[in-house]
Amino acid sequence: MIKAILFDIDNTLFPSNEFAELARRHAISFMIDTGLNVDPDEAYIKLQRIIKKYGPNYPKHFNALLKDFGMKPNHKIVAAGIVAYHQTKTGIFPFPDVPHTLIRLRDDGYIVCAASQGVAIKQWDKLIRLGLHNILHEVFVTPKKSKKFYKFILKKLNMKPQEVVMVGDNFKTDIMPAREAGITTILVSPKHSKNADYTVKRIGEVPKILEGLK
Repeated sequence: MIKAILFDIDNTLFPSNEFAELARRHAISFMIDTGLNVDPDEAYIKLQRIIKKYGPNYPKHFNALLKDFGMKPNHKIVAAGIVAYHQTKTGIFPFPDVPHTLIRLRDDGYIVCAASQGVAIKQWDKLIRLGLHNILHEVFVTPKKSKKFYKFILKKLNMKPQEVVMVGDNFKTDIMPAREAGITTILVSPKHSKNADYTVKRIGEVPKILEGLK
């Protein structure tokens, strides 16, 4: 019997890739308005390379961008980028069927949790801005998802693998390590995948899958 549902956050509960592009382009626009004399598309490409090199949680992406353009450090321009990026955060929103589905699952008696990869304070920031923080029973965050991470969650929840379902959009980080821990998996994807136990196109389809697992 399924007792708990784990949800990934990025690109599962909200369109994080779309938000990231919007926020980064907005930041570059503000930096240009503040004195960065570069082509915005070229700057975006360079910024993407920097993020890929250092990772999304590196704190000095904009400093590295100035350096990449051969510019000296400029606190004013970097600050403009940071401010614009954080301003964009006020516009993030969950996928349309997410809040209703999470509430429905709670009402049906499931323990509803987030299981995410990243920096804890940043993931909590997203959940609060999305208005989902008070719906979830627990939030688990790790720098890198693994079988060990999911085993840790099972221990914290005091549940067996067959009592938990993991829902996520990424096979490598969400599905594969969860399956290694013995957890049933649901991949959120427009295309069917044989690598997950179940595939749905949107979160709103999850309750129907759970009905079949009773």
